[in-house]
Amino acid sequence: MKYSIKFIQSELTKQGYNPGGIDGVLGRNTLGALERIPSLAKEWSTERKLVGFIQLTAQKENIEVGKIDGLWGPQTSYAYDCLLELRKHGAVPVFRRPCDEVDVNPNDWPSEKPQQNIIDFYGEVGKNQTSVEVAYPHILDWDRDVSTTKITCHQKVGDSLVRVLSKVKDHYGMDGIHRLKLDIWGGGFNVRKKRGGSEYSMHSWGIAMDYDPSNNKLNWGSDRASFAQPDYNKWWELWEEEGWLSLGRARNFDWMHVQAAKL
Repeated sequence: MKYSIKFIQSELTKQGYNPGGIDGVLGRNTLGALERIPSLAKEWSTERKLVGFIQLTAQKENIEVGKIDGLWGPQTSYAYDCLLELRKHGAVPVFRRPCDEVDVNPNDWPSEKPQQNIIDFYGEVGKNQTSVEVAYPHILDWDRDVSTTKITCHQKVGDSLVRVLSKVKDHYGMDGIHRLKLDIWGGGFNVRKKRGGSEYSMHSWGIAMDYDPSNNKLNWGSDRASFAQPDYNKWWELWEEEGWLSLGRARNFDWMHVQAAKL
């Protein structure tokens, strides 16, 4: 199970909802406690109420969790991990770079929240796209027999994207690129909603790129994702010099993903 019933029972007890014993059993008392939480929609399934309670608990601890919708997505998974660390160690883990580092943003990429910032800067989803020639072939993750040097992206990020990948080739060389799978392309421009959410993904504007998704799955943290390893530090530094943001470095999930937008 992605979350612990004992953890939920413990939090219900702390918040005065009296779920009975902390025994890991989703019984009548625990279900009754969930029913007494006014912020959880009565029509939600038990599963959504359990997830919604975790979201509400994270929100009370000032942990970013997004919309309280009772749906388990990467942001809720991240928030739950933070709650576990907070209860165990008394502090939320920090996945960002050291706070004394300057957040470089030479291209003035906007914050993705509220999403109107993205619309104001880039325009409507799916618009203003261009095709750029990049420094080395990108092998399609979903069809390893096909590669391309053409990437579709937003007009405002095209030059930056070309610069980053040129520097990647200069630093790693093609042997290093192949070894580290920096040429395994998970996709870029794709008009779609965020997984488990109602807002558009940054891919919808052609300002997000995914690499080697098979070894950097959406919910994997730094203990499993290959891109969290030291060999990739320069890879991320080259993106960050242009202001691009790694969700892995910032939030410790979705290590495949880099975007021309701040959190």
